[in-house]
Amino acid sequence: MKKIVILGNGYVGSYLYDRLIFPGPEKKSYDVKIEKRKLLNYNDIKCLEIYLDKEKPDYVINCSGFTGRPNVDEGELKKELCFELNTFGPLRVSNLCKTKNINYIHISSGCIYTGYDKPWEEDDEPNFGLFDEDSSTYSKSKHAFELGCDWGLILRVRMPFCDILHDRSFITKIYRYDNLIDRVNSKTYIPQLLDFIEHFINGGYEAKEKDILNFVNPEPLSTKKVTKLMDKFDVVNPDWEWVHYCDLETIAHRSNCVMSTDKLEDEYGFKMWEEEVALECALTNIINI
Repeated sequence: MKKIVILGNGYVGSYLYDRLIFPGPEKKSYDVKIEKRKLLNYNDIKCLEIYLDKEKPDYVINCSGFTGRPNVDEGELKKELCFELNTFGPLRVSNLCKTKNINYIHISSGCIYTGYDKPWEEDDEPNFGLFDEDSSTYSKSKHAFELGCDWGLILRVRMPFCDILHDRSFITKIYRYDNLIDRVNSKTYIPQLLDFIEHFINGGYEAKEKDILNFVNPEPLSTKKVTKLMDKFDVVNPDWEWVHYCDLETIAHRSNCVMSTDKLEDEYGFKMWEEEVALECALTNIINI
C-alpha cells in the first residue's frame, strides 16, 4: 500500500484526497493523508522535515499555492505572498523531498505561455513568465518555481473544471460571469487529472528526476463554443454579454494559449478526452446532482 501525503486542501487537493481515500471496489487502496497549511506549516522546512520523518511517505503531492481571490489580480496586491506560496515554499518542499529521496508531484500551471503561434510544448521557453513585463505576478511566480526546481514531476494544468459547480471550476466561473470574452484556451478536466495520478502511482513511475508535463485536454474550445454547449445542458446565465478584453477591469494581464498534449500520451501512455467530450461529461454530472 503506497503512502501518500497531500499538501493543500483546496480545490485540487480535496478532490484528490476524496478519490484516493475512497478509490472504489476495483482500485488499489492507499494510505493517504491531507494537510492544511494552517495546521501543518509545510512551507517551514523544519516543521515539514519532522513531519516527513514521522510519516515516511512514498509520494508527496503538492496541491497548495496562491491563485488569488477572486482571481489572479490579487497577486498584484500581494506579490510577496504570491511568490512565497508559489515559488519559495514549494522549492523548499521539493528540495527536502530530494534530500530524503521521496517522490514529489507538484500541481502547477500552464499560464506561463500566451499567444497562438503554436501548441506550446513542455520544452518551449515561456513567453508569459518571469522575464516578461506584461505577465502577471502569478505567472511569474509559477515560472520561477519551474526554473528553480530540480526534483519531481511538475503537472501544468489550466482553467480546471469538474463535475460540480465548485467556485474554482471554469464552468462555474463562466456560468457566473456576466461579461465574457471569446478566447480559445486549453483546460483541464480534474477527474482525469486524478485518473492520471493513480495511473502514475500504480504504474510504478518515479517522480524524482525533474520532469514537466502539460496536463490539459486536447482540441480546446473557444468560450463561445463552451457557452453553446452549456446552453445544451440548460446551464445558462441570461445576463451573459460578449465584450472585448479591454472592457474588463483587470489589474493583471491574462494568459491565453493552447498547449500540446503529445508528451502525456507518448511517454506516459495516458490519453486525454477531447475537451468537448470532457465538458459534456462534466455538465451531465452537474445537472444530475
